[in-house]
Amino acid sequence: MSIPSLKIIGERINPGFAKSKAMLDGGDISGLQELARSQTAKGCDYLTINIGDRAERDSGFLVDVIQAVQAVSHLPLSFDYPNRAVQEICLKAWQPAKAQGRKPIVNSISELRWDMLDVLKITAAKVVLMASERMEDGQPVPNETPTEIASTVHRMVHNILSNGYGLGPEDLFVDVSLTPIAMDTNGLVRRAIEAIRLIGADADLRGIHLVVGLSNLGIMLPKVAVDGSPLPVKIESAFLTLTMPHGLDTVLGTPGRDYRILPPDDFVLQGFQQAIALEGFDTLERVRRLYQRDEG
Repeated sequence: MSIPSLKIIGERINPGFAKSKAMLDGGDISGLQELARSQTAKGCDYLTINIGDRAERDSGFLVDVIQAVQAVSHLPLSFDYPNRAVQEICLKAWQPAKAQGRKPIVNSISELRWDMLDVLKITAAKVVLMASERMEDGQPVPNETPTEIASTVHRMVHNILSNGYGLGPEDLFVDVSLTPIAMDTNGLVRRAIEAIRLIGADADLRGIHLVVGLSNLGIMLPKVAVDGSPLPVKIESAFLTLTMPHGLDTVLGTPGRDYRILPPDDFVLQGFQQAIALEGFDTLERVRRLYQRDEG
């Protein structure tokens, strides 16, 4: 990784990856430990723990995975479950001394599941706040504009910092959600970038972290662009180039990827910027031109 200031939450202990799913399905604890060792050696800052739906029916295995990972890595863990009962199991199994006293991450809390903050009574932790939804007049509502996302973030952060949860700005990670660019006909990537800019400009939110699931962005893209560069990692780097100056500092991603801040004349960065400025299928067509030459 070539951006020293970028923090990475290693994502590989997660059934969304075929090899990881096979390990989880087969109860391959030693294989999961090797995933933890590998990600730690490649320089990530946290390790995701997500064993999928099995967490809700096999708490013993979840505890075994947490303890096994902590036996081979000193990194704090990020428990990726929007489920209070599962988070309680994770935090009770967590051993702070194994991470040299550093706090784990509870991922994730939103206005729709505000009661999950109560799990912090078990042990001190950082939290991921999901900004894709809000409560309005007692009803869940999706956030559809950058302004709605930023307003929800402002409200959530204010409520947390003013209500005695024992959290400071440095304990808060805001996730604005990121969709694959290869299927983005609704301007969702542009919305995420604009929301990050609004949040980063809010003086009341200074000190919080901004995070995205960066690997989502390049899903379904070919490996190589027409200029010979590695396309998914270049697309991810283009996103970082546009957002890190505005406060993005953490990604759920793959440690060891060659993330970079790209120069203005970079082929993929220019194509990415043009694509997100377009609407509907024009966005997809501009992305296609990054990996497929026009005929004629």
